[in-house]
Amino acid sequence: MIKGVKMVEVLTVDLRKCVNCGACETACAERHENGRPRLKIKDVVQSRGLMYGNFVLPIICKHCITPACIPVCKPQAIVREDGISYIDDQMCIGCGKCAKACPFNAIFIWEEDTKLTAPHSERSILSMLFQKDMNDQIKIMKPKVKKVRKAYKCDKCRGYDRMACIDTCFYKALSLTNSDELPRIGKPDHMTLLERYINAEESKS
Repeated sequence: MIKGVKMVEVLTVDLRKCVNCGACETACAERHENGRPRLKIKDVVQSRGLMYGNFVLPIICKHCITPACIPVCKPQAIVREDGISYIDDQMCIGCGKCAKACPFNAIFIWEEDTKLTAPHSERSILSMLFQKDMNDQIKIMKPKVKKVRKAYKCDKCRGYDRMACIDTCFYKALSLTNSDELPRIGKPDHMTLLERYINAEESKS
């Protein structure tokens, strides 16, 4: 380990074992409430994303020591505890600034319609004023809908003993690897990303 530098564990995919089945993404989606995976592996494996020898880093939160997402989050919805960062769903407003700031494209924004009122019937003004036949004057009011946006990302299955993606991989292709143990083989710009955000100098204080 490099002196004065703190390392973190990152999720790696061993290309010698991975068969690109997608079971890890499915397991991740099933574990979380909104049913959306917090990582992308299939596309990365196919395009050979961040490469380090026989290992590739999937699109997933790296839980950086010097995260780019936290400073830009005005509601302070991204919390970092015990080396893990997660998004407080109640605080998140879905502005998307964290997703834009993330150098690993590991924060995703989802949008869905939320009904504020249920469909209901309402008498028209003419019906109420002139007591006309109600059968012709019933107005069906559509439910009011509001679009809700939220950010989501990997939280390393916080609250569980192990990550769902790792446990579900039949071929044992996924594992957590110390960032300083990754082979020093690959594109220089990939290494630069790790050194800037993941491998960070420890505070002197």
